[in-house]
Amino acid sequence: MRLNEIIRHSIAKIICEADGKNTHLEHLEDNIFDKGHAGAKEAVDYLYSLHQMLDGNTESPVSMTTKWDGAPAIIAGKDPETGKFFVGTKGVFAKTPKINFTEKDIEENHPAEGLQDKLKIALKHLSKLNWNTVAQGDMLFTKDDIMMTNMGGEEVIAFKPNTLVYAIPANSETAGQISGSDMGIVWHTEYVGGPTLADTQAKFGFDSSVLGNAPGVWHRDANIKDLSGYVTLTNDESKDIMDAIGEADKYLKSIDPKTFDFLEKGTELLGEKVFLPQLKAHVNNAIRAGAFEEDPTVFAQSFVQKYITYMEKEIDKVKTQKTKDTKTEIMIGGVKFIRENLQQIIAVYDLYLKLIEAKVKIIKKLEQIRQLPTFKETEDGYEVTGEEGFVAVDKVGNALKLVDRLEFSKLNFGTGKPGA
Repeated sequence: MRLNEIIRHSIAKIICEADGKNTHLEHLEDNIFDKGHAGAKEAVDYLYSLHQMLDGNTESPVSMTTKWDGAPAIIAGKDPETGKFFVGTKGVFAKTPKINFTEKDIEENHPAEGLQDKLKIALKHLSKLNWNTVAQGDMLFTKDDIMMTNMGGEEVIAFKPNTLVYAIPANSETAGQISGSDMGIVWHTEYVGGPTLADTQAKFGFDSSVLGNAPGVWHRDANIKDLSGYVTLTNDESKDIMDAIGEADKYLKSIDPKTFDFLEKGTELLGEKVFLPQLKAHVNNAIRAGAFEEDPTVFAQSFVQKYITYMEKEIDKVKTQKTKDTKTEIMIGGVKFIRENLQQIIAVYDLYLKLIEAKVKIIKKLEQIRQLPTFKETEDGYEVTGEEGFVAVDKVGNALKLVDRLEFSKLNFGTGKPGA
């Protein structure tokens, strides 16, 4: 087992956001693609710390939040600059901020009718809470979204904010609270600092109790309050997970750190908007098909064709022969580069699969935590499924997501809302 202090320092380095804003969370295993050998080591250390947490160590350097499948993302609170209450989407952090203090602001900044309606409801009701900060959450429902239905012979109230269906027994206290509310939201991130909204930094793991309660608003935070005794690992589970993490760790130590250099060189040669995005897209194509490619050699070899197909489409988009010739030369150079680095791609993807294996074992244990029952819609009705996933948060508020991509991300791809 690694020393806590070593793990703590490693995790603190993982900041998978843009400009400190919660614009995008990365998958744990994608840390390899993003940061090479250092990212791979950080991912392994992260897995060790998660195992430590599940093993009942209350001093683990990470905490856990549930990733709720809500939409839209809502950012609200007290504007640090004006002191006024506002609501918005992630557009509040755009180069030209879309901050809404009034319904008129919403109408001007968000012409889409559905989003506009939800933001107006948020503006009206969230303003009743006790705001002295800025927070981000996922909207779960407005009153019109709540439906009464039957699942397995039981009457439930249900709502579907995005991909998953949340359902609660109709005679439960929670169902009564939700039915009597005009909107529901789950908070997960706080924005701290200033003096302007643009200057704030994202801090995961927001405790929403500071907001108090207000009529018409059902809200909670995503924090998992206490894991001890509820999802603590058995001896067999602990060994199984440690074996999987150890396998990834052992394989990483067997690889020359220079093996990962192709990631940075590929970005320099082919462009940051091409090489890594296409490598990740190659993984996502397999998820759409229903499984990760289990043969690293096949994955690496088929990436050549994936890159060629992408470049051929790019070449078809341009009109002048000179530009076509230039892009063709880039494509030829790219194919040559990928083929020269096939063994490195194979080694890195092999490690990628080992990280996923360990991660999924942890997720399966965490799925015992159910904030609200979740289902997916099928042709035959509703089928029980897991939560969207989890977010592991370190002591200073940095985070990385853990999602069973073959379960949830595949569902998202099917709806045209990719979350992989």
